[in-house]
Amino acid sequence: MPPTPAAAGPSPAPHRRRRWWLLGGIAALLALVLVLPQVLVGERSPETEARGLLQAIVDADTDAVREHMVEPEDGVLDVALTDPVTLAAEERVDRFTIEETRVDGDTAQVTATLSLGRRTQETTLHLTRHREGVLRRPVWELEPVELPVMRVSVPVSAPAVLINGVEVPLSDEARADQAFGLVEVHLVVLPGVYQLSAPEGGEAVTPTTVRATIPPVLGPWLNSLIEIGYELTETGEEQLGTYLIDTALAECARSTHPRPENCPLGAPEEVTGEGAWKILTPPQIHVAGGAAGYYDAYGYGGLAEFTVTAEDGSTTVHRVPIEEAAIGMMDRDGRFYGTWFGNQEAVYY
Repeated sequence: MPPTPAAAGPSPAPHRRRRWWLLGGIAALLALVLVLPQVLVGERSPETEARGLLQAIVDADTDAVREHMVEPEDGVLDVALTDPVTLAAEERVDRFTIEETRVDGDTAQVTATLSLGRRTQETTLHLTRHREGVLRRPVWELEPVELPVMRVSVPVSAPAVLINGVEVPLSDEARADQAFGLVEVHLVVLPGVYQLSAPEGGEAVTPTTVRATIPPVLGPWLNSLIEIGYELTETGEEQLGTYLIDTALAECARSTHPRPENCPLGAPEEVTGEGAWKILTPPQIHVAGGAAGYYDAYGYGGLAEFTVTAEDGSTTVHRVPIEEAAIGMMDRDGRFYGTWFGNQEAVYY
């Protein structure tokens, strides 16, 4: 009797089919994971991108604003563009309204109105569309936005500016090299109402505070020059008066000229020869207000004499009053200097 054939084993074809189905399922799932979010989210509109920047301005999120900011020009500082400075503003942009969105191919314009209290200003943001990622998903991107610039004149002795009570340090380059007066500084800021002053300068001066309003604009904008400085205290007036008498007037008294330049004393016009000056009574000094980093002063009630010795040894004495205007200023180190206006035609203003 012939042997019965052995039963045939399972066919390998179903196993291969199951493996292919498994690999195909994984590939499909992977594709779904990659594609589905793109499909669900879709393309962010130009208006959505614009809202992101405008909301950052409302929230005083300066880090987010910086991401869309035009790089400041040479000489323009961004040291005041910080959250503490902006959040401490007396007023700042509190709302915005999208007015219109225009799309033309891969470019778009979003027109919005910014509001700062009762002030409103319309602005236009520009966007371009490009493709990114493996799937070349379209993305709208804001073109860099120029922010307003605040011009401030700062005393050369001030190493910083106080904006809304927050100290904003100035670099040595920003303070310039001039000895006296004010230095003009340009600061990038967000729209708002700011209180500006110089930092404390010691017992001789008191900082003055100036209120400045930057309107709700985006784009090239430059304000009228804001001047901050110091008022002199009684101590400061005494220090300036002491310099005008003990240094500036004493230098005049060492002159042998009958009418020394930049001095509050002078012999009569007919006196031409050299001689010797002597201060009999120092003048009283009255210090008035100041501007542009200079302080007006006036000396009065003083008396001096000029003695001329002739070849034969005889002497002639000319007594003259000391009464003249002067100016004072502070140098980079906060020290007082001054000069008299007498016997010269040049004007220091």
